[in-house]
Amino acid sequence: MGIIALLTVLLLGVVMRARHQARDAGCKSNLGQLWKAVNYYANSHKDTLFVNIASPLRISNAVYKNTQYSGWGHLYPKYLLDNRILYCPGDPVRDLEWADFGWRHWETEEGEVQCSYGYRGRQGIVAEETTALTLSEIERNPQKIIGCDFYETFTAPVRVHHPSHINVLRCNGGVGQVNKIVSFGPEADDFQAALDALDL
Repeated sequence: MGIIALLTVLLLGVVMRARHQARDAGCKSNLGQLWKAVNYYANSHKDTLFVNIASPLRISNAVYKNTQYSGWGHLYPKYLLDNRILYCPGDPVRDLEWADFGWRHWETEEGEVQCSYGYRGRQGIVAEETTALTLSEIERNPQKIIGCDFYETFTAPVRVHHPSHINVLRCNGGVGQVNKIVSFGPEADDFQAALDALDL
């Protein structure tokens, strides 16, 4: 019985690690799909990209809010056919059930829809807030992040989707991970410190 119990414990550890790795791979795949959709969008809009609506976080999970599309929300449904790509398999809050509830309010006056991936917009990429964000502009800053997966910014410790790291999408289209846990808020200094840690 003791041997069986020991094998069970060891097997559970292996299964849990395999599940974490599968969720992590799915998340990185989603970020890669978002990059493809960004390029489709830019090609249809004379190289110009979308931005976030006003957000105190400056890197926003909102895709629809206050009757406006925001961030990644500009991609759906023309450039990103499957909205499930906007949800990290490791997101403990914004799972598909939660997402389904949110998307039922898509394009309604009271609706607010969020996803797992924060979109940077122009913050820290273009100097002036009124300057358009273009694909050529972000390509001039290849190692800066344009998006990343994160969950909770105002708790300590910061809650994330994956143990010990954050998956990121860089302005050159590269998808990877940064083995740091950062907070994007609530103060401007917090946001800048997060960018300093993630922009290589």
